[in-house]
Amino acid sequence: MIALTSNPSSADIDLPTPDPSQPITIEAHSGMTWQQGTYQVWVLGGDCRFTQGRTTARAINAVVWVDRGEAFSNEPHRIIAYFEGNVVVDQSPATGWQSANEKKTEGPKRLTDKTYLMRLTSQAMPDIRVGQISGAPAQMPEIYSRGMDRRNPLAQNAVRRTQYTQPISQPGVVQPRFGQALPSGMRRISINSRSAVDFQTDYRPDQNLVIITAGVNVVVEGMKSPWGTIDVSADRVVIWNPGWQGSGDQAQQFQSEDVPLELYMEGNIIFRQGERTIYANRMYYDVRNQVGIVLDAEILTPVPKYEGMLRLQTQTLHQTGEDRFFAENSFVTSSRMGKPGYRLQMTDLYFEDIQRPLVNPFTGQAELDPETGQPFLEHQRLATGRNGFIFLGDIPVFYWPYMATDLDDPTFYIRGLQYKNDRIFGNQIISTWNVYQLLGVKKQPQGTRWDLSLDWLSKRGFGAGSDFTYQRDGFLTIPGPTAGLISFWGIHDTGVDNLGRERRSVVPETDNRYRMLWKHRQMLVGDYRLTAEVGKISDRDFLEQYFRNEWDLQKNESTGIELKRRYDNISWSVTADYNLNNFFTETDWLPRLDHFWLGQPLISDAFTWFEHSSIAYGKMRRLDAPTTEQDRRVFSYLPWELDRGGERLVTRQELDWPLQLGAVKTVPYALGELAHWGEDLYGNDMQRFYWQAGLRASMPMWKVDRTVENTLWNVHGIAHKVIFDVDFSVAESNRNMYDLPLYDDIDDDSIEAFRRMMPYHTFGMTPLSPGDPIPTIAVPGRFDPRQYALRTGMPGWVTSPSSEIADDMIAMRMGMRHRWQTKRGVPGRRHITDWIVLDTNATWFPNEMRDNFGKSVGLVDYDFRWHVGDRLTLLSSGLFDFFDEGQQLINVGGYLTRPPRGSLYMGLRLLEGPIENQVLLLSYTYRMSPKWVTTFSTSYDLGKYGNLGQNFSIMRVGESLLISLGFRVNPSSDDVGVMFAIEPRFMTTGLLKGAAGARIPPAGLYGLE
Repeated sequence: MIALTSNPSSADIDLPTPDPSQPITIEAHSGMTWQQGTYQVWVLGGDCRFTQGRTTARAINAVVWVDRGEAFSNEPHRIIAYFEGNVVVDQSPATGWQSANEKKTEGPKRLTDKTYLMRLTSQAMPDIRVGQISGAPAQMPEIYSRGMDRRNPLAQNAVRRTQYTQPISQPGVVQPRFGQALPSGMRRISINSRSAVDFQTDYRPDQNLVIITAGVNVVVEGMKSPWGTIDVSADRVVIWNPGWQGSGDQAQQFQSEDVPLELYMEGNIIFRQGERTIYANRMYYDVRNQVGIVLDAEILTPVPKYEGMLRLQTQTLHQTGEDRFFAENSFVTSSRMGKPGYRLQMTDLYFEDIQRPLVNPFTGQAELDPETGQPFLEHQRLATGRNGFIFLGDIPVFYWPYMATDLDDPTFYIRGLQYKNDRIFGNQIISTWNVYQLLGVKKQPQGTRWDLSLDWLSKRGFGAGSDFTYQRDGFLTIPGPTAGLISFWGIHDTGVDNLGRERRSVVPETDNRYRMLWKHRQMLVGDYRLTAEVGKISDRDFLEQYFRNEWDLQKNESTGIELKRRYDNISWSVTADYNLNNFFTETDWLPRLDHFWLGQPLISDAFTWFEHSSIAYGKMRRLDAPTTEQDRRVFSYLPWELDRGGERLVTRQELDWPLQLGAVKTVPYALGELAHWGEDLYGNDMQRFYWQAGLRASMPMWKVDRTVENTLWNVHGIAHKVIFDVDFSVAESNRNMYDLPLYDDIDDDSIEAFRRMMPYHTFGMTPLSPGDPIPTIAVPGRFDPRQYALRTGMPGWVTSPSSEIADDMIAMRMGMRHRWQTKRGVPGRRHITDWIVLDTNATWFPNEMRDNFGKSVGLVDYDFRWHVGDRLTLLSSGLFDFFDEGQQLINVGGYLTRPPRGSLYMGLRLLEGPIENQVLLLSYTYRMSPKWVTTFSTSYDLGKYGNLGQNFSIMRVGESLLISLGFRVNPSSDDVGVMFAIEPRFMTTGLLKGAAGARIPPAGLYGLE
């Protein structure tokens, strides 16, 4: 055994570097963590342990910086660890086969120290195991500062580079040692060879010139700019400097920053300043004044919203100030190719790259990179130019006479362009444009984005719209984090709508069709939240035709405002809503006040109280009937839709009494409600008293068998955990819920529109003839959504979304939640994971004739997931009711993933009831090569409908562009479509990237492709 003891400042004795192919495990009792630049920082305390392969480090406290490599790349994960307090580092001898990265050792080694610093890499993600985790502290702990000092070369007197000859001191000037921070007003010039060949110098003191050839690296430190350093490499450099001392081959010079210093460079120039890099053939630079001229220049600079680098190439580049440039005959692109496939070319371009140190909000000091000791920088890049052409290859596709933009948004005029063709809209050209750039707005408001849509649809007309999004620290003069969207799109429609199998030729109610939307949310002082929304649509079918995904999946278009405050377990809100769309049934709240108090302990925590009270004036406005014959003939009113209104006062309270009876946790509870409505369905006022009492109980059970071992199924021990739960309740109401309008909706507008057509399409009612009055039709009670909500137990929630849903009911809801867990992973680093999951539920109705349509058991469901391996999962779920035509739904399928190559899903859905189908589903995403990605999906009904549709796309991943070709078949609307799209790879939000289902890195992220 070898024991080495050193003082904290030495760090000269080190152990052999651990094998980077081995995983890293970090353990501690407690820790604080936060993100700092590219690093995740951990400050750990209490028995800190660090293990990689044969190396183990132990200490009382530690600071760890983790720089994770890019997902699915070959980049290693980098870890910097600073240990403090009784540090012991052990390295055991190698046994058996060794990695090629390990050096042969003869025996165990040990290092002890008060502090120790390690730099390690690993191909595996570091496994950090911390008992108690908290976020960033209000003040940085002292150990963090000491760790930063050890990491920052300028904070200690250690020599980090090769020591060169000490320069001759100027009379009366004290020269700083290399590695020390420079005194204010001083600069240091360091000269080094850029390769293994020594540079050659020609010193001409009479001309104040130093001529250096054969490849040289010149570093100038101590400049007035915030980042303070220029790093230049070139084949040949001429230095003009009246303050040069000694001979020309000196490695360092120290002098006042006011002494003139000019550089002329030739051949393979790389000029670095902060995060900016310039490549050139010839360049002149005045260091003191920070001005210069570059011939055949290329600038690479990072952009915050873009992972890659933005590239500016120009014939002549003038630096007119610290952050100001003027370029002649230049182009901007993200491509690293000499001849990019996509670029913005301009005759004159004025460019400002303002770099500022990133300030730590906790300390108020500049954030430093632990690896280099240099400050992290934030940028503001402003550009103005004339005669802008967008080129695809050698072909100019767009011209604009003037541009002004913030290059943090790396798009040039146009954000996206697509060509489509189908039978519904005909030939389509869909384009999205950057409004700020088109208007020449140089400094766009921070945190905003403004897009313009210009579209042509040959069968429908011209469409146009605009989207304005904002995310700021205030709104107008009101402070507080704010986010919002203002959107408009409209068209003068000259065609007819095709909305599906039974509605393929619907004449729109108006020719001028549009959607206006404003969504706004702001956090105010004192835990207040302000939410506002405006939604106006031209007609009932517009969203279903033009914004189908929004119609099917998003919330209703509504207009209202809400002020809400939440603190501890209490919240209250004031709401006002008004319906601008008379073709949807909505309730106007003028206004509405809600108060919630949830989970409040009472009487020494023996009881728990829940409360929701609401005072409101509501006015339900029933939708207007359709004016077009195609919609009117299959239209009906829902039974709860009438023009009704008045005051509504509701208070609902619940009291729980939690008890632990052995292994069973029981909660007897009682819930009561008092409510008043100014108008029921018949125009009369109504008072309702509703109560519910019951018992909730749950019991966990588990068993562990560590002897189960199966390599084929990747099972290493099994733990079976199950929780049985039951909720028995009896509820009564003095009024029938069917006597009330649904002032609180339980369905979206899209679902209600489907329900209005169900009597005709599902239950065979004869469509209306012209002149027939619009009927109000109640479907059989077993398909009424109000009865379904009642059976599932919605009235038993204090926070129920609908106050109108409550009635007599006796039910016992039972469930089981099973987890079969095992350990997976490489030996020594296995982790617990769910192997099989099975959840089941069922409800027993003692009064089956009243509550469940003659069947004592219903609402039976299950959810099954079997994670066969890390990539393959088998799935199944089901939901069953046993009364006549009750729903019988089964889903079964499998999901296979192989990141980043692709994924595959196959499944079968079986539905029985008033609507029947047996649908076979298949979808995949496959990245065939780094340049080609394909996706496909299909669905087929094994019953009467047959083929339901297919989607296929293939994408070419070019060096600068994404080019996609897609096909679509939709038999429901008798539609066949084709799509062709071109999109620059550096766009921050792209449809093609999401459509492909595979992560496509930005152009130039890893250099040349």
